[in-house]
Amino acid sequence: MSPLAGAPFLVILSGWCAGISLSTRVPPCVASLAGVLFSAGFLLVSTKRLPPGWERFLPVLFLAVALPLYFMSLRLHPEAVAEVSWKGQAIIGTERSWGSRRAVTLESPKGRLLCMLKPEDRPLEGEKIQVAGRLVPLENLFHSFSKGGFDPVRYWRAKGVEAGFVCSSAVAVDSPGNRKTAWRTRLRKKLLLTMPPLLRGHLLAAWTGERDPEIADMHRRWGTAHLLAVSGFHVGILAAVLLWCLRGFRFKLLLCSTLLWGYVFLTGCASSACRAMVMIQLALLGPVLAGRPSLGLNSVSVAGGLLLLINPWVFWDVGWRLSVISALILCSIGQGGLSPLRGLAASLSIWTGTAGEATAAFEAIPVSGLVLNPLALPAFSFLLPVASIAAAPALFGFPGGWAPLWGMEGVFEIWVRFADFVCWIVPWQIGFSPALWNLSAAVLGGAIAYGLKTGLINGLLLILCASFCGSVFH
Repeated sequence: MSPLAGAPFLVILSGWCAGISLSTRVPPCVASLAGVLFSAGFLLVSTKRLPPGWERFLPVLFLAVALPLYFMSLRLHPEAVAEVSWKGQAIIGTERSWGSRRAVTLESPKGRLLCMLKPEDRPLEGEKIQVAGRLVPLENLFHSFSKGGFDPVRYWRAKGVEAGFVCSSAVAVDSPGNRKTAWRTRLRKKLLLTMPPLLRGHLLAAWTGERDPEIADMHRRWGTAHLLAVSGFHVGILAAVLLWCLRGFRFKLLLCSTLLWGYVFLTGCASSACRAMVMIQLALLGPVLAGRPSLGLNSVSVAGGLLLLINPWVFWDVGWRLSVISALILCSIGQGGLSPLRGLAASLSIWTGTAGEATAAFEAIPVSGLVLNPLALPAFSFLLPVASIAAAPALFGFPGGWAPLWGMEGVFEIWVRFADFVCWIVPWQIGFSPALWNLSAAVLGGAIAYGLKTGLINGLLLILCASFCGSVFH
């Protein structure tokens, strides 16, 4: 199968990714040309036989690569922010720990600003405040960081932050009210006051997108930290539950889409969750609008590409990268359904395919994740919905609501003991290396070749090219 026939947007996404990776080092026109050449190379290597009418379609395809990529590259060269004093009202969007300080985003007339506050200054999400201080370039908030490692400027630009703000005074002028961030704050407070530790930590992550430090350390040690990041896993579970509950309902698709988008916004609109939600939306609307569902590889590419169009800085968000890589591998291997053998192969391929990116971001990953993930995914697909149901009586204040809570706490305790036992048996960790990065790129190329049914020769060429590109575009 040619990508032109089954997954044309995959060709576009490949060019966009190549161009964006170069865009901070070369002018936008050069990045745009590089993206077109990369798309042409990918199409040439992965195509066994071009479909009829390709001569008319190809110029349109390359134009769809070049023009958006040019404007995305322009956005990756923002104008310098002048240091000026500013006083006005802003709404607190999010707040999180950042070393010894608190990182707070402010929705203001000057755009989305990032402000670093002291630990004792604990603002409420959704609260309107009167602030005074100085607008500064975002880079000024981070005086030192490793150029070869984590880049906080890119991290916050991927979150939509445009500039930094050095706050000299902040006074609350309005309570959170009914803003979505205020709902998340109320839900978080209710969970903290009601739930036992293990259940609380997992529901905090699944319902609000916030990680309990102790629970996060456990999953990081086990290699299952992705279970705490609101992603396609959580959105997919909720979608399956909603579709089952709403079966036979006339407006099932509309109601299901509304509730799912509400969940994504409630949990903070993580890039991985948005990617999954766009994919699910395409799956829900595809049969209605086009008469047939979209190919998984094409849906992943559309979802990932839309997020790049909205904010090209998201390309450097490790959550976006890991989510897109995992989804591409899963959709390739899982075509035609997931049997136990295919499920095991998909789990192994996803772990290997994301290992290079994960070790580059987190320095090392535990080998125990290779053993635990094939068990953790189906286990938590069952545990999280059951835990959510078990938590409802206590949250609503029903008499005896504590009983199911401690029952679920015991179940999570069993998982903790089992995961710790696996880590004891498999205690090793893998650190970053160029060879691992190239292997991950080769696995991704092989999975895409399998999904596109390119044949043996083209598949081997795609694997070799993917490994080479992993070295060039890292």
